[in-house]
Amino acid sequence: MPDFSNPRPVYLQIADDLRQEVAAGRLEVGERLPARRQLAQRYSVAVETIRRALDELAREGVISTQSTRGTYVVKTPDQPDPSPDLQQLISDVRQLTERMKMLEARVKDLEGR
Repeated sequence: MPDFSNPRPVYLQIADDLRQEVAAGRLEVGERLPARRQLAQRYSVAVETIRRALDELAREGVISTQSTRGTYVVKTPDQPDPSPDLQQLISDVRQLTERMKMLEARVKDLEGR
């Protein structure tokens, strides 16, 4: 929870907290972060504050946001940047996971007919 009396900007406090969660393994590499609105409720701040915190972590390479897919942890703060091949593999696995979920939903729908 951010300390609003602390002179350090709240978005940086939130980025610090999320960074610590990743470093401690409470948020694992490949895990999807909660939606911005959920994070805003969790930290009792505006969504824009969360956006700034996530932007900070993205600049550091700790997280990556894929439009329409969400924001994912891509490395721990003390870990070197993954190679381009590994980054591509992670992206491919995410896409395959999403496709599989859509196919499973479609099969369930067809089975229900």
